[in-house]
Amino acid sequence: MSGAAVAADVAPIPTASASTPGEQDQAAEESTNPLPIREQLKFKPMYTFPEGATRYKAELQFEPTLPYAGVIIPGLDVEGLWSVARLQLTGESLQNANGTAGGLEDLNFVDVAAYRWDSLTVAAGGATVFPLATNSQLGQGKWQLGPAVAFDFLPVPALRIAALAQGLWSVAGSSASPTLAYATVQPFITVNLPAALILSSDATMNFYWAGGSTTVPVNLGFGHAFSKWFVGTIKCQVTVAGSDVGAIKGEVDFTFLP
Repeated sequence: MSGAAVAADVAPIPTASASTPGEQDQAAEESTNPLPIREQLKFKPMYTFPEGATRYKAELQFEPTLPYAGVIIPGLDVEGLWSVARLQLTGESLQNANGTAGGLEDLNFVDVAAYRWDSLTVAAGGATVFPLATNSQLGQGKWQLGPAVAFDFLPVPALRIAALAQGLWSVAGSSASPTLAYATVQPFITVNLPAALILSSDATMNFYWAGGSTTVPVNLGFGHAFSKWFVGTIKCQVTVAGSDVGAIKGEVDFTFLP
């Protein structure tokens, strides 16, 4: 099954050279889909305001999402299935009680195979975290592996409910870093408004049972599809449980849909 066939089976994509209101609405909807059939490229500048021991924390996250034909392995075709790979690489600068640090964080990679029944899409696969951090304050110092599952549900045309969950365990890395075992859960709740406007929530929660501290943030974003190729969103996040309770983060998402 080719990549074009996957896209054609799941949802036709307009090919007009100029954006129309309908295409902008479609772009607004696609930009919030964790299991897309269209490539996404996100740039996310983020800033955590001073709170507790943290004087400042500034991040820039690069997040490409690539749907492709095949089941986890490109070219391994099974009728009705396609796969989605997502990579997150973040640059960070911070100052806290331990001093200042700047550089790259660890790299997170997720690869899942997806299947759609009408308005419900489900997916399963694997996740890994590579210890690429250039400073010990910016990463966990362990290579991590585990399963990943996701779903995407459209109960009505204007509402999306979805989630991506990863279970991660450390399997190798620095002996100076603690053993890790935790799950990340990223719920997606999106309301698509008229005029290609979006209300969304997609904060990532971390639940540790070994080696780290649980954090439960919530956020709210307001976005707009400026064309069928570009969606911009402004978000505000607050940590409501676990460590860093009360921490406030501002974020701007630039989503490109080639």
